[in-house]
Amino acid sequence: MATRALRCAVILIRGSMVFARARFFSTVNRQRIARRWSCLMLAALGIRLDVRGWLPADRGPVGVLHVANHISWIDNLALAATFPLPAVAKQEVANWPLIGRFARGLGTIFIDRDRLRSLPGDVARVREVLRSGTGVLVTPEGTTWCGAGMGRFRPAMFQAAIDAGAAVGPIAIRYRTEDGGPTSAAAFVGPDSLVRSLRRVIATRGLVVELHSLPALPARTSTDRRALALLAEYSIAAIIEQSAPTGALHPIPVRARLVTADQTVPV
Repeated sequence: MATRALRCAVILIRGSMVFARARFFSTVNRQRIARRWSCLMLAALGIRLDVRGWLPADRGPVGVLHVANHISWIDNLALAATFPLPAVAKQEVANWPLIGRFARGLGTIFIDRDRLRSLPGDVARVREVLRSGTGVLVTPEGTTWCGAGMGRFRPAMFQAAIDAGAAVGPIAIRYRTEDGGPTSAAAFVGPDSLVRSLRRVIATRGLVVELHSLPALPARTSTDRRALALLAEYSIAAIIEQSAPTGALHPIPVRARLVTADQTVPV
């Protein structure tokens, strides 16, 4: 445990020094460094990354809005190791020691969740990044969940995808042990502190984080952000509930129907 903690500290400090100069790097180099640093951190923590499914291009005429469920601070490392893209994060993250510098170096879009009046401007910023051809990572639940279930997706950022004509790429995140059993060791919820969570993760052997990159919802799937959010949410919930110990924790109506711009989509 002590060895893992020391390795993590060394990688954090080195990463902080590199990202202090991130503004001088090209976008491609920033992404390469972020991916490499995130992989090193996961390895130092003793976590194996298991990526499955469809991996869209990081850049194109219009970027992809990648949306994921949120369980732990480890999610960010796993996502950056796979999709080293700008993310949407709460304003407080910008001031976190070391992590804030890492986030700023990746071009994170910081938002103030307590100021609803700033939300249209935040959505517009995400829209412009997507229009530039760069993907954006969003966790629409707005907070972490234990991993056995998940929260409802807030629809605001899906408006950015609609306005930009961008596809939405759902990403399901779940944690398990090497033998395949689900685990809550990585969950970062409630009164848990970052230090306590870090100690628990370092002490856990055989921790695996799975990233399931699901088929993208094509641009113009819906002009209703709430319908688009539900489609993404349900596709991720179907993966999450495969590891649920009992029953369906995220019930879906037997015949929910979401009305899109020109068709009715059964869910």
